[in-house]
Parts: sequence; structure tokens; C-alpha cells
Amino acid sequence: MKILVLSRAAVGPKMASPGIRAYQLAGALGRAIPEAEITLGIPGDRGDIAPPAPNVRLQHWTSNAEATFLAGAHDVTVSRNFPPQFARLMGKNLLALDAFTPLYVEWMELSRRDFPPRLRRTWMASNRWYLNMQLTLADFMFCADERQRDMWIGMLMALALVPPDMYERDPSLRRFIDIVPYGVSQRPLDAQGPVLRGVVPGIEPGDRVLLWNGGITEWNDATTLLHAMDRLATTRPEVKLVFMGVNHPDYAFGPDSGVTKQAIDLARDLGLENRNVFVLSGWVPYERIDDYLAEADASVCLGYENLESRFAFRTRYVDLFRARIPLLCTRGDVLAERVESDPLGITVPERDVDAVVAGIERLLDDTAFTDRCRENLGRIAGELAWDVATQPLVDFCRAGESWAMPARRRRFDAYTRSAWYLGLKTITRGRGFRAP
Repeated sequence: MKILVLSRAAVGPKMASPGIRAYQLAGALGRAIPEAEITLGIPGDRGDIAPPAPNVRLQHWTSNAEATFLAGAHDVTVSRNFPPQFARLMGKNLLALDAFTPLYVEWMELSRRDFPPRLRRTWMASNRWYLNMQLTLADFMFCADERQRDMWIGMLMALALVPPDMYERDPSLRRFIDIVPYGVSQRPLDAQGPVLRGVVPGIEPGDRVLLWNGGITEWNDATTLLHAMDRLATTRPEVKLVFMGVNHPDYAFGPDSGVTKQAIDLARDLGLENRNVFVLSGWVPYERIDDYLAEADASVCLGYENLESRFAFRTRYVDLFRARIPLLCTRGDVLAERVESDPLGITVPERDVDAVVAGIERLLDDTAFTDRCRENLGRIAGELAWDVATQPLVDFCRAGESWAMPARRRRFDAYTRSAWYLGLKTITRGRGFRAP
């Protein structure tokens, strides 16, 4: 059996959650199916990174045509999204769609940043056709949680991709769409030495460190956190907030635009920059994230109680679970519910500065509570281990069978949806904007 995990995001020394997920999925498949030949397809130059398992080889690709040729040489291709050229592979190769991100909602957020109103509608229409094409191509889908699964099933039904005969074969649809959450590495924490206290000017050995684990995206609320830090700067000057990196490896977010720039400007305007708030330039290498996790007293990630949070699975949380770092977060997403119920930390309402200040102080001062949180964090980390989380994908690859509507009945819609996407993409690019 030959399996391709086709990453559409950077994989290498520096990578964000989509690249990390592709890397870890390939490793988990390699360990679970040692007899298989597994390829991890990496866009562009792969960089200096070791294969995630002995039977995984790394192969770079540079164009959609090259990716299609690579997929055609494998029995199964696993990817977060397929280029339109994959329509020619239907019925010949099995395509497994990694739907762990509610892409359409994220694109809606980004379109507010990147497009004037007159082009936003066209760009989002191209995204809708692109997403519909993905669902039409898939022989198997997997997402991060049951809430996401309900969303995807609703979309599949609206696209007439769940006909009666498919329902009769599998009334639960579990064999077609299942859950593979974003996993947790089982590698023990391996900190090599201090990187913050006594190293970054302004962060002293006795300071308390709050870690913002990841970039600042359009669906994050750094503003409320910075106003909370402005209050704490007077009463708790030893509390230091660290944003771990702002130069996203996939160039989706950066320090010169969007909410990232707004957050940096606000920290500067409040007089917090390099005093109580520290924004690390670049992006922390994947192999060195443990150094930063080891120095964190607590972590903070704020957002909004909106449609994005309803279907989000906060991938930036999982390293915190592994490192047993108590978390302060906004209510609304699936993992926030576990943070509140288990508990794994503290949840707060959106845009509530008072609640954020009180939550931070409790995480820093209530030792009995944080000890309980750390114990619970260790348990959930075991539940989300990559080799456990990927079992439905392993089962699909081993079975080598599609439970989707037969490819011959999906093919016309796949080509039609691809054509609409390409046409609308041409319009947006012709006016100086990019479609996905």
C-alpha cells in the first residue's frame, strides 16, 4: 500500500498547525501501518527536518500538476484540500479530506481584512465553490470533533452527497466522516535551557510568564488582553505576557498588517511594549517550543463568542495540555468547554477585561486550583495522543474502500464545481487579489 500525506502548508524547522498536523499524521500512519510506503508531500523545499517515522519519505512538490502526479502514484492521498486537478483521480485513487478547520468561516474573517466590499462577495463565492469541490472529491473525511462533524454532514446533505443508498450502507455515516482531533505529541517535555527569564531584556528571573502560544489571527482578541495587562502593570509588574511569534510560516499573518499590527501598536501606545508585553519576532522553531512551554506559569488565548469559535478546535491549546500549563480562554469553542468543566483552567466572557484580570490572578495565585488543572491536563493529553487520535484514518487506509457516493455519480459535479471556482478565482486575481 502506498499512502501520500499531501501538506498544503510549510513543513520544516518552522511550521504552524496545518504543517505540524500533516507531519504528525504521516508519522502516526507510519507507526500504525509499518508495511506501507508513506510519502509526506511538502510544498517547496522541505528544509532540514527528519522524517516522522522510518517508513515515511519526504518529497517536495512545487505545482498543482506535480501534486496530482504524485497523488496518482499512491493508493490513498490525505490532504487538507485538493487542487482542482484531483478530479481526474476520482475512482482511481482514494482521497481522504482532512477537514479539521472550518475553512469557510476563517476565510470570511480574512476577507474583512484583505478585500474591499465589492470584491469580498466574489472572493467568498470562489471559496464556496472551492469548498464544495473538496466535499465532492472526498472518499473519506475526518474532522476535529463532533460539532464540526455535524456541520460537515449538513453541508454534504445540502450538496446531495448523501443519497439514500449511501445512507442505507452506513446510517451513521461514521465510515465516511469520522473524528481525528488535532493530537498531542507523547514526547516528554525537553527544555534545553532558559529562553525568556534572564534572556529577553525586561523579563527577570523572578517574573511570572503568561504565554500566548501561536500567532495573532483575525479571530483572536488581543485587545482585551492588552487592556488587562495595562491594569496588571500597576498592581502586578512582575507579570509578563509573551507573544511567541508573529511571522507565520505560511505568510497568512504577519507583524505589518491586520490584527497583529493592531496589537503591536496598542501595546506600544499603552507603554507596555518590552516592559510588560513582549512580542517575539520570527517564529519559534518546532523543535524548540518546549523551551518556551517550560517557562510558562500560565497561558492565555482570547477570542470571541461567534460562529468561528462555535466550530473551532483550538490547535494552539494542545501543546499546553502536553506541558500541563493552565489556560485562560474565551468561552464558545469545544475545547473551552473542557477547560471550564474538567477544569483545565479558566474561561471568561468575550471582551471582559475585569474577568481576564481576575482569571490571570487566580491562575498565578491559587496553587490548589492550578495543581488540579495540571493533573487534568495530563489526562487529556493522553486522550489526544496522535497514535490514538488517528485510528479512524488508519482504519480507512487499511480497508482501502470508499464509502462515499460512487465516483461516477460525483464526477460531473466535481468538474462543474472546479470550473466555477477557477472562473471566480480568475476574476479576483485579475483585480489584484488572490483566491485560495
